[in-house]
Formats: sequence, structure tokens, C-alpha cells
Amino acid sequence: MPHETILKPCTSGAKRLNILAVDDEAGSRAALAVVLKLAGHHAFTAKDAEEALELFDKAQAPFDLIITDHQMVRRSGLDLVRSLRAKGFAGEIVVLTAYAEEIDQEEYKKLVVAGIMKKPFDLTVLRQWIDWILGCCDQSRTGDKPPCPDACWLRPE
Repeated sequence: MPHETILKPCTSGAKRLNILAVDDEAGSRAALAVVLKLAGHHAFTAKDAEEALELFDKAQAPFDLIITDHQMVRRSGLDLVRSLRAKGFAGEIVVLTAYAEEIDQEEYKKLVVAGIMKKPFDLTVLRQWIDWILGCCDQSRTGDKPPCPDACWLRPE
């Protein structure tokens, strides 16, 4: 069941972000690219962790946000996140998964992942969720962080 919470962005400024979406399912990649582009962001996609790391290394401008599926064929989202952090990526990472109850959420938290969103998801809600996470990161610096929806967490305190 899609996450039903409707979120309002925490910030009013429209910031165009470089976002990399990683998913081994072509339909999911295409849907992510469409919703990100419609939201005004630069969207890049990768079919697996290897392609994502190659794009990361060759990117002309750094990525602000990486959205990755957890369960992929060759390497998991967790493996990708570990590699990105080892390469010094300090930006936001969001994990999408149909297996939220089965994955090691604590390990993702240790890697400072912004949150996990359950699949399937409504694309409009995903767009609002991304805006909300980015706004919360800005607001958490000022100590005025809004409450987290039940499907995610923010950076560990």
C-alpha cells in the first residue's frame, strides 16, 4: 500500500538539484526520472550500483541527492551506500524498498542515510517527501526540525 502521508515542503525556495536514481527495474527508473524532472531537478539514472558509481565518479557537478533501491541484482543498495560514503559522498541518500521490515535499518542509519521509503509509492508523495527531507536538512541546522513521517527517519542526532 502506498504511503498516504501528504507532506508540505519545509522550505519555500525552489532549488534545482542534481539527483541520481538507482534501480534495477526499468519502470521504476523511468518513473523516478519523470517525477524528478517534473519537479525541476536534474535527474540521472543508473540500472545498478556499478553504473551508479561510474556516474558518480564522472559527474561534472556533484550529486545533491541519491535515491537507491535496496534490493538489486548484483549489489544491494546497502553496498552502494557504503561505497558512496567511502568515496566521500556527504550528500543525502534515500533508500526505496518493498522490504522495509526485512532490511538492516540500523546499518543504513550508521551510514547517515536520510530515510527509507516503502515501495510501492505514489510519485506525488515521493516528490513531496524529497522536498520535505531536503527542507528538514536545512531546518535541522537551525534546530526547528518538523516531525518525521512514520516511513522515514532523518539524520541521527
